[in-house]
Amino acid sequence: MTTPKAKPASKRKPGSNKGAKEARIDRFVEAFLANGGNARQSAIDAGYSPKSADVAAWRLQKDARVLQQIEKRRAEVLDKFKLTTERVYREIARLSFSDPRKFYHSDGRLKAIHELDDDCAAVIASVEVDEIKMGDTVIGVTKKIKAWDKNSALDKAAKILGAYEKNNVQPAAALASAADKMANVIAVRARFAQVLAK
Repeated sequence: MTTPKAKPASKRKPGSNKGAKEARIDRFVEAFLANGGNARQSAIDAGYSPKSADVAAWRLQKDARVLQQIEKRRAEVLDKFKLTTERVYREIARLSFSDPRKFYHSDGRLKAIHELDDDCAAVIASVEVDEIKMGDTVIGVTKKIKAWDKNSALDKAAKILGAYEKNNVQPAAALASAADKMANVIAVRARFAQVLAK
């Protein structure tokens, strides 16, 4: 009695065993969370070919087990980094309402980093310190603080507060009204054509 021969490695479809499939799903989930939900790119990063990535991404997003794994992993990451809606809103508010006067002492000296409160520290994107030298002797220091973009933070805050919704409703209402008028014009033309045909 002869035992069946195993398929040669070259003829075996890559990723066809259960372990490889699970590893590919794990890679898909990690990529999906890392890139902000781009399913096609996540499928490519997980090892699917670019030609089949769209189909693979669609299939994976319909799989209840994959969706559960995405939600479970997202919850783990959010918990680990304490990423909450409140914290995000707090940071946006800090940038939106930052006051550059809080970076200075009452006598006009710039505060050291360790002297800044949490609100001021959150605003800082970078700090540059340049020494002014004469030979080997430092004769002065220039300090520069660069803050994060306040306009961008205010824009995000306005969206959170729904400030743009009124503006978005007006164009939509105008477009709907124009569509209704066009439909009425088309109906009148059709009726006119019927009358002329008689």
